[in-house]
Amino acid sequence: MASRMNLTRFIFTGCMALSLSACSLLTEDPIDTAQAAFEAQDYTTARDNVQAILSSDPANAKALELLARIQLAMGEGGNVAATLDRLAQAGSEPQDAALLAAEGLLQSGDPDAALALIGEDDSAEGWRLRALAAAAKGDDAQAVDAFRQGRRAKGERGKLFAAEASHHLAHGDLTAAAHAVALARDVAPGRVETLFVSARLAEAHADYVMALSSYLRIIEIMPMDRPALIGAIYAAERAGKHDITRHLIAYGAQTRPLDQEFVYQQARMLAWDGNWEQVRVSLQEHEAELADHDAARLLYAEALLHLGQIETARAIAAPVIARSRENPEATRIEAAIEAASRG
Repeated sequence: MASRMNLTRFIFTGCMALSLSACSLLTEDPIDTAQAAFEAQDYTTARDNVQAILSSDPANAKALELLARIQLAMGEGGNVAATLDRLAQAGSEPQDAALLAAEGLLQSGDPDAALALIGEDDSAEGWRLRALAAAAKGDDAQAVDAFRQGRRAKGERGKLFAAEASHHLAHGDLTAAAHAVALARDVAPGRVETLFVSARLAEAHADYVMALSSYLRIIEIMPMDRPALIGAIYAAERAGKHDITRHLIAYGAQTRPLDQEFVYQQARMLAWDGNWEQVRVSLQEHEAELADHDAARLLYAEALLHLGQIETARAIAAPVIARSRENPEATRIEAAIEAASRG
């Protein structure tokens, strides 16, 4: 009898919990849901939620402001000006509206206009954007100085430190990059920007296991992050983690079936297994889309070479070889074609 009463109490309590959970879901403000997704760096979900709000309430100021921030986070700076215009028409602009617009202009390739909007802003975000504008104009010294100024500025500095690390990595200054990465990890260890520069720094030091770990953490946060997935594939391969490499390629092909990079990556797996006929069939089916993908063309030529089609292989590889004299893979395929033609 007691056990039956305990079971009844358990079921009743469970039902109450489910009811309360359902009520919570029903009463939760949709903008809070979108904001939570944004803060979790799930920008696709955040955008979908915001667009659902705006479909029924086009002048919702909170949704419009969040949409502008989402667009910048997703690299869609060209759309930010229109969103900010809608926000202004709604009668509500955030304090950092000028900086949001400036970053949109930077992402659209207009650093001079961005600098005009940044003006005398002395926040960490202002200095980050000022540094990126200087870098876009090719002024490395000015960019480095702006990053340095930003270190002592007010406001959130995680994005500034990550951008500084990226700048130093691009210029081959690994010591400065390591210092900036350490600063980014101190203030924003779980941010995608921090993880990405951490991965790149690890790659520069040939620590491919560490690079792979950082890339996988990005994919966990943002499953559709293409650069992180491609980075993870090559880091896993260089680390000798062949099963992980294959798993990542399969995941990329499943989630991006029309992406030419993953057509090529799948063909690479077939080549590893010595299935050259399937490599040929796969790449031939996508020959037009892969016309500018040098690595795929070289692999296609190698497949043809293995199948005894020497002159066709030469014709496929020739444009890549002509424009890629410093590419060791192009040199290898050229040598293989010449050896096959002699013999």
